[in-house]
Amino acid sequence: MPISAGGDAGVMAGDAEASQVLPDLWTGRSILAGAGALFMGAVLGVEVAGFAELAAPAPVPPDGPGMTLLLTPFLVCFGGPFALVASLLVVLPTASAARWASARFTGRDVWWWVLVVAMLLVTAGVAAFGIARRPGAGLLALSWLTATALLTGAALLARDAVLRGGRLRCILGYGALAAVAVSGVGAVVFATGLVTEYRPPKVDADQLVGTWRDEEGGVLRLSADGTARADALTDHDSAVEPGAVPEAGKYHCSGRGTWSYEPGDTTTWGQSVRLDIEGCSFGGDSDGWLISGTSDRPELNREYGDVDSPGWYMLTR
Repeated sequence: MPISAGGDAGVMAGDAEASQVLPDLWTGRSILAGAGALFMGAVLGVEVAGFAELAAPAPVPPDGPGMTLLLTPFLVCFGGPFALVASLLVVLPTASAARWASARFTGRDVWWWVLVVAMLLVTAGVAAFGIARRPGAGLLALSWLTATALLTGAALLARDAVLRGGRLRCILGYGALAAVAVSGVGAVVFATGLVTEYRPPKVDADQLVGTWRDEEGGVLRLSADGTARADALTDHDSAVEPGAVPEAGKYHCSGRGTWSYEPGDTTTWGQSVRLDIEGCSFGGDSDGWLISGTSDRPELNREYGDVDSPGWYMLTR
């Protein structure tokens, strides 16, 4: 049945205050508005993630927020069509479901039902992702918060485009201003020292002597005399070869050999540990095991797999 457009004073610009029957949500305006909001949200997300990478411990220097500029052509070419499809398949159904729920439970079109529906949909999606991939609680919480904000904003703007008129140029314009603002705020935060850019800890050979472990029970022992012993370390080079069987615990190696510490050139990013252990494929590493973590808890990291999107094998102690 038609939904009354009346609402409480002060509700956000999106309630139909002037009309008695709300217009159809499924229009070109709403689709473009939802797609534009998703696109600008992706741009801002890449930018914020770039600044976050600067402060996060990592074995190699991060790309940083400058990657946003490099990714912009890709986002325009591929992100635009994807955003249109997502607007049709996710954003508009969310706005429609919110309108139905609003009519069913309140008798009028109330904007905050968009938030309720978006939260329910995102919660279901994040729960499915958590069951399938089992990431950490922090990543799940961040994914839930980001997806909820993005879907809610896109659905509200799509709804507003129908009720108030086209919004695409405003979305893109304000989104561009927001991107500039994020860049400025991020630069100030790091320049003033409110957030410190991560650098690997400076270590020496004596600090590396000891027992290192992975998350699957593998152990690496580095001795002060330059000898090394590996027990059940994961040999990822064998695991990623063509024809390898994806079986947990299958590709392990054990043996004895030697190790050495490479201090690098001018920065701590260049520090590495070179291992040469019989029975393990570690001797041919061009970069060795890179050092990250903190001075109290250093980490050894070895790259494996695809060069463009590598995995990292980490040892801690």
